[in-house]
Amino acid sequence: MRRALLLFLPIVLVVGAARAQAPGPGVTVTYLYDNTTAAPGTKADWGFACLVETNGRRVLFDTGTQPEVLRANLAALKIDIATLDALVFSHDHGDHTAGVSVLGPRPGLPTFFPASFSEATRAAFARQQLKAMPVTAPADVVPGVMTSGQFGTAIPEEALVVDTDQGLVVIFGCAHPGVVEMLRGIARARNRPIHLVLGGFHLLETPADQVARIVTDFQAMRVAYAGPTHCTGEAAIKAFRKAYGAHFVEGGVGRLVKVPIAAGH
Repeated sequence: MRRALLLFLPIVLVVGAARAQAPGPGVTVTYLYDNTTAAPGTKADWGFACLVETNGRRVLFDTGTQPEVLRANLAALKIDIATLDALVFSHDHGDHTAGVSVLGPRPGLPTFFPASFSEATRAAFARQQLKAMPVTAPADVVPGVMTSGQFGTAIPEEALVVDTDQGLVVIFGCAHPGVVEMLRGIARARNRPIHLVLGGFHLLETPADQVARIVTDFQAMRVAYAGPTHCTGEAAIKAFRKAYGAHFVEGGVGRLVKVPIAAGH
């Protein structure tokens, strides 16, 4: 009974100006790069990046496509990424990795990515003095945050996973190996329920009947909140929005998603 009550503790959705306040207890995810915008003054572009803050640690997940767009969005949102505890990349596509140069040299910054990443991408990381942390299996990033490990072979990919008292928060770059397949693997590996799923679900060209099955699979896995964006496609996003209602999480640059800590934690 206690788990069921925690599972549906409401998340908090705000945009833009709320980032001027320091994140409180819980998990805060701020969209920095996306196909749409949620906050005034930000720029939309094809790609994805978000900042995850929890337990006093800050993790940047993906970096979008154009450094100048990421830089402009950070300025508009008044977010300073001079200090980061880790950098995590989902997969080796430019709309998720090419914005990395905005960081400048970061000697020793732990940088997690699937071991399948190309030598060219690794060389770009080396030029910025990032500490390469190639992974195949799940790996801890900072306390409470881990990578899912590498899924798939055609386009290998990993997700970012945050453990909360309500269940797992899972963030995808594009979920090329299959969003349901990846979620099932993550749930089995962690033996934890999935509370919230955000990011790109890669359903842009997926037929409507298959999208409907994927939505049903989410519900069967008891995913409490869904926030598809980026490469998910408008039709699939609409299907999730209809199915999840008040538990649907809109995307867009500047969106802040807060998963609070339950009372007593």
